[in-house]
Amino acid sequence: MTGIARPLHARLYGLPHDPAPVPAALDELLQTLMTARDPNQQHAVLAQLAEQLRNAAEILEWARDNAHWRQLPAPTWEWLRTATDAARDLAAGLDEVRPAFAAPRAPSTTPAPPPPAGHRASTLRR
Repeated sequence: MTGIARPLHARLYGLPHDPAPVPAALDELLQTLMTARDPNQQHAVLAQLAEQLRNAAEILEWARDNAHWRQLPAPTWEWLRTATDAARDLAAGLDEVRPAFAAPRAPSTTPAPPPPAGHRASTLRR
């Protein structure tokens, strides 16, 4: 309910909408994504997911390199290596596509400089 009330209150009173912090737990991240209407909040969810994928890759790498786990069969060790690389690739891919999910920026309000005076005069003579 609070997720709906905050943006409504901000719109009614012309206040800036400050999105809630993005959770770290994947199940909560999924819930946030399902209720997020603000493109910037969706963008933040994807950023957090990329970070969690990097964390998952670190955990997989730890499991692969841990002395206790060195007794793993070769196919299991290779699978862990492949999974580590895949998690890192997914995180990098999310970093690349994430800007497409951000709210579009308003065009610049700075007016373009006028054309040189000589150009205007030649246009008027035609």
